[in-house]
Amino acid sequence: MRSIVIGGGVAGLAAAVQLAADGSTVLLVESKDTLGGRVRMRDSGSWILDPGLHLMRRKGPLNQLLRKLRAPRVLGSRWNNREILAIDSDASQALTALATMSMDAEVIKIPEFVIPRGGWSSLVGRLIVSTNQMDVMLDVGSSAEALVLGPDGKLASVRISGNDIECDEVILAVPPSEASRLLESAGLDTSELRRCTEQRSAALDVALEGKPMRPYSGLFDANRGIIAIDVTAEDRIPEGGDSSACTILHAVSLTGDGPEALQDIKEFLDSRCSGWRNMAAARRSTTSIMLHPCSRAERVDGLAFLDHGIALAGCHIISEYHLSDAAVDTGRSAAKALKLNR
Repeated sequence: MRSIVIGGGVAGLAAAVQLAADGSTVLLVESKDTLGGRVRMRDSGSWILDPGLHLMRRKGPLNQLLRKLRAPRVLGSRWNNREILAIDSDASQALTALATMSMDAEVIKIPEFVIPRGGWSSLVGRLIVSTNQMDVMLDVGSSAEALVLGPDGKLASVRISGNDIECDEVILAVPPSEASRLLESAGLDTSELRRCTEQRSAALDVALEGKPMRPYSGLFDANRGIIAIDVTAEDRIPEGGDSSACTILHAVSLTGDGPEALQDIKEFLDSRCSGWRNMAAARRSTTSIMLHPCSRAERVDGLAFLDHGIALAGCHIISEYHLSDAAVDTGRSAAKALKLNR
């Protein structure tokens, strides 16, 4: 089978790996100049400072996929969930907010968290290596412009940067607005996708030469809607540094974005982590980053267009999981569904 995956984030990489493992000839198309989506690491000097608040679910779909790929040493130390300070709430609510990155009152089983060894970029890098090992063709820097259906209503080709590439099936592992545009180019109804509303957040990532959060591993303020965690590990600090005297701190506003939300995070840290500003060795402030492509109630069926040879993947697709685990779960599920539909 000739398969195309559009989108080179975690969902797209997981989908491409699964399709290749199932025997397809796979082309992965990514419009940006690098793969990895939102979890790509930005340069922070000698510190490993991930963009945003990331912990790995110990037995989640991402961890399971990496184990299948025999990714070396992906699991780092367990994050200490017993030492989170919940303000105006309880520990269960705080850990639910951390697991879902949401203030919704959703009851879930609290997972065990681990700090990925080498940061999230190392995990994404392992997925990219796997696509190469499985002979997935990569087309980075090219844009998917349209889907073309044949007379039987099934996918015939995908127009990529002006060229029609014949294929039998496609997985759209892109945000709802981009998926809608491509589906509409084939005359398909995207009303449910169009209802998806991005949830954006302000965030602060900072490497500190000190331990102002001690004795806590995390802080959660239910009234402010702010969560902050310490993900310090030996492999994330400069060579020769002392992890017991450093803090890799990530803080996110779960209730909004913009300069005011970012300032609220800083004032919250001022009140709970006194002196943190003077300890900062590397720092990145983000006034607005997409936290979720839609609310949980807005998630859509990823197999709604399966009869056309089209499947959807990403965090906006219905899944029992959240965040990167949802991306991997829906990416692999889309690939498996296409295989069964052949």
